Amino acid sequence: MIYLILGHSGSGKSTIRNALTSHGIKKIITYTTRPPRISEVDGMDYNFIEQELFKKMNEDNLFIGTTCYVGNYYSTLREDLEKNNNKDSDCVIVVDKEGVLAIKKDFENARSIYLKCSRETLRDRMIKRNDHAKDIEKRLDVLEDLDPYADYIIDADRDIDSVFEDVISLIKNIREGK
Repeated sequence: MIYLILGHSGSGKSTIRNALTSHGIKKIITYTTRPPRISEVDGMDYNFIEQELFKKMNEDNLFIGTTCYVGNYYSTLREDLEKNNNKDSDCVIVVDKEGVLAIKKDFENARSIYLKCSRETLRDRMIKRNDHAKDIEKRLDVLEDLDPYADYIIDADRDIDSVFEDVISLIKNIREGK
């Protein structure tokens, strides 16, 4: 199964994705042209690449679900999904709505999980991780309803441990066909 983690900036997507790897779910690392945050590591959090290279890879149809968000490009390497598209293993990837639509179109076994947060929670979390005030406002200005893109919605306004337990429980139910 391919688990698509969907949510706004500050919803806990990367934290949940990273925690799922400790439960045997392989992490697919996406590509971006944005600069890394202080705590982010190239090749672990994202593959950080220059915009020129990104555009070339996109023109060569190497990506699936490309999007531009607040001036930076994001996408998934199609080959990474193809390698992990089997019944023997699960993988998890952080995506936006374009990623959900594109991946679900090409991969029947993809399920989207939306970590839904209030504007206040998102703002508080972005402040806690020391995002710049203008970046926070840019991200909050482009918030939209992601409910239609989700197979499952999890209330992510709570502490991250509770959210993680809900995600693990959901994945267990999906695996068992419930």
